[in-house]
Amino acid sequence: MSSARHQARVAAVQMLYAFDMGSSAPEKILEENKLADKYKAFALEAFNGAASNLAAIDSRISATINKDWTIERLGRVERAILRLACFELLFSQTDSPIVINEAVMLAKELADDDAPKLINGMLEAVRREKAAK
Repeated sequence: MSSARHQARVAAVQMLYAFDMGSSAPEKILEENKLADKYKAFALEAFNGAASNLAAIDSRISATINKDWTIERLGRVERAILRLACFELLFSQTDSPIVINEAVMLAKELADDDAPKLINGMLEAVRREKAAK
């Protein structure tokens, strides 16, 4: 069984996915997920944080991508998971191992079979870069 916080991250990924598709109605997604108020707040804060820091987050993601790829070539689900996790790594107080583990779990749950390895590698690179500063 998934924790409520994990379910809040699922909702945040869904909101980021919808945002990437051009939709801007996060409240509807929150209602559909039936989260407790404190987890709705967590999901909305994560979504708003990632959306408002999108340029910095996408820059970090782009820096970790294979030189023959661009962020646009990533699947939308993978991109949403990476954006959420990068927000948490770069702008929150959540411990890096927790963020990376949650992102890998989200990838296993929501994305294709290759996504967990890709997400883990990219987030580990972001974590190492941040730690080096």
